[in-house]
Parts: sequence; C-alpha cells; structure tokens
Amino acid sequence: MNQEKSSFKKSPRFAVLDIETTGLSASENQILQVAVVLMDWPKVGQQSPPQGHRVSEWATYVRPSPLLSSNLGPQEIHGIRRRQLIFAPSLKKSMTTLAELTSGCIVVAHNAPFDTGFLYAAARSQNIELNWAGVLCTLKMSRRLDPGRQQNHNLVTVCERYGVALTHAHDALHDTRATAEVLICLLKAHGIEDPAELVPFVVP
Repeated sequence: MNQEKSSFKKSPRFAVLDIETTGLSASENQILQVAVVLMDWPKVGQQSPPQGHRVSEWATYVRPSPLLSSNLGPQEIHGIRRRQLIFAPSLKKSMTTLAELTSGCIVVAHNAPFDTGFLYAAARSQNIELNWAGVLCTLKMSRRLDPGRQQNHNLVTVCERYGVALTHAHDALHDTRATAEVLICLLKAHGIEDPAELVPFVVP
C-alpha cells in the first residue's frame, strides 16, 4: 500500500474505457466494442474544458467468433449489427492494442467491475498481460457522495447531474468520453486535488 501511495504522488495517466458486449457474463459472452480515452491528471481547480485533459482516444468493434452464428445479444440496446463486425479486428488484435494503450495507467470505468471482468477474461483467453496501475470506478465514486442512496447513479443520470453531454448512450466511445468528463466532476466533488488522495478509491 505504501508503494501504491508513492506512485500516486506523481501525475498519473488515466485510461478511461467502456465496452459493449453480447451479454452480462464474462465467462459466457463476448466483447463487441471497446473504447479508450487516455487522459492526464487534470488540474482540478482550473476551469479548462474537460476535453483539454484528453491525450488521445481509440475505439474499435471486435469481431466475435464465430461471426455468422454468434448471438449479438441485446441489439436494441447497443445497436451493433453483424455488418459492422465483418471487418473488425479479432479479439486477440483488439486486446493487444488495448494492453499497449493502457499499460501503466489507472483504468477508469463506470461500473468498473463489469468492464474489467470482461477485459481480464479476454486477456487471459489470449495470453495477454494487462499491466494496470489500478482500477477506479466512477459509479462507486458517485455513490460515495450519496451514502443514503437517495439518487440514481447510472451513467446517463450522473451525466445529467453534472451537465455532461451524452448523446449516444451505449456506444462505447460516447460513453467513454462522457465518463472522462464525469471523472473530473467527481474529483472536484470529492475535493481531490492531489493524486495521493486517489488511494482510497483505487483498487489493484
């Protein structure tokens, strides 16, 4: 834990991410889309626009296996059609890129256990190592501000609460961009101005 605190004294880089899947089980369902927004530690007290903290972004569809007979799950929610997946990269290629992009970063997601559960399972299946500095869940951060659970904390509602635009919910890239902005709002709401103050929120 002391080593973890020491690492957060530097300015960390966040890898904010989101995935769309064929279902809710990491052991039985597949990833169809993944997006990552890389973001440097924001100077929380400054009034710079949230997108000014972004370093880069990456998104891809992921070709399920086998493509033609795979059940794509709740298409009425994620909107992904089979024709969008025909020329998409394989899971191995997608996970290789994701591992390279997120190496050494604090991974951030809304309901992070869901996203990271799928990504850890996918990485294991492809013999790929994920070298993350930790995982930060914006859903849990939001709930900590509401100990009596008087509010809804899904991403759409949290975005509305903080005035963050989310025009295409359940598209991985749009959800990721919104989560990156929500993260900055939550850092302000918790009064976090130094990376060392992230320690209570970050899990290995």
